[in-house]
Amino acid sequence: MTDAAVVGRILREYRLGPASVRRQYGSVSSPRVGYQMEWPGGAPVLVRAYRADMPLPVYQRGADVAPVTDWLLGRAATLQWLAERGYPAPRLVVTRSGDPVGVTGAWLTWATSYIPGQAVAPGGGQAGLLGAALGRLHALGAPPGPVPDVAPGLAHWHPAVAIPATLRRLDAVAAMLPMAWRPLHDQFRRTMLAFREAAPSLPVAVVHCDAWPGNAVVTGDGEVTLIDWEYGGAGLPVVDLGQCLLECHFDPDLPLRQPGAWHIEPDPGRIAAVLDGYTRWRPLADAEREVLAEAIRFGPAYAGAIHLERALIDGVGGTIMDARLARLRNWIAVSQAIADIAASHLGAR
Repeated sequence: MTDAAVVGRILREYRLGPASVRRQYGSVSSPRVGYQMEWPGGAPVLVRAYRADMPLPVYQRGADVAPVTDWLLGRAATLQWLAERGYPAPRLVVTRSGDPVGVTGAWLTWATSYIPGQAVAPGGGQAGLLGAALGRLHALGAPPGPVPDVAPGLAHWHPAVAIPATLRRLDAVAAMLPMAWRPLHDQFRRTMLAFREAAPSLPVAVVHCDAWPGNAVVTGDGEVTLIDWEYGGAGLPVVDLGQCLLECHFDPDLPLRQPGAWHIEPDPGRIAAVLDGYTRWRPLADAEREVLAEAIRFGPAYAGAIHLERALIDGVGGTIMDARLARLRNWIAVSQAIADIAASHLGAR
């Protein structure tokens, strides 16, 4: 099937009419493809399409294999939940029949409004805007159980699924580890065990799971909107904040093909700005402060277990895998320094 055929079906499914179309990522020969669509007099729409007969990539689906339809419905429900509370995020675009997920032949689709604007430039003093957007999100909380309105889906880092799945992956590769990889593996396991013990006492809210400057758009009114909600849903705010404290060190225009550019040297100014913006909306609970260092390591541990599984069981190697493992080593190496800077700043407030 060609781009033109898929796009034609999408236009009919959403009654978008003639539009200019730009493919943003993926291809029709892969499990997913995304298109930005614009037409005269209408707001731009971003449509993500997924092959219904193929599993989602492991880094995207989260801990377990789930039907693509269920995963998409969870993403759509999260955006609906945010819209009901007036939180600035992409808005769901329903199909011509009012459904949150579209069906176009072998493809399932999820359409949202496209958010125009410039990405946050943390080096220019905008890291606080990123922190504020995340703090405002977490301050919404999350429904504790069945509620009359739409409930958000689960984040792919939700502890009920992410922790046991990560521990299973780590156990599966334990006997195959080269000696040089053992310290990394041991740290991943310590982090997951620490969170397994701490999770019952930690607050739950809707989280983003990838709040970095490239996913934070400054709109015309000076407000920041978080985009790319593929991983978001109900989860642990402290883990979301921990990942943001790592990723606030990245600028939106970092070169993808220069792995060393994605290594981190802790920047106290950026860390302080993120925390100042965040705590204007939501203070950290004592239990969250106690696990902040492990929260900073949670994302690398989760992703690292997937990379170890792919390297040692699936046989994926080469320069790309070497670069991924080197990046994870760097993130683990700087995690305590970032946590110490954060703790010192929070203590001084």
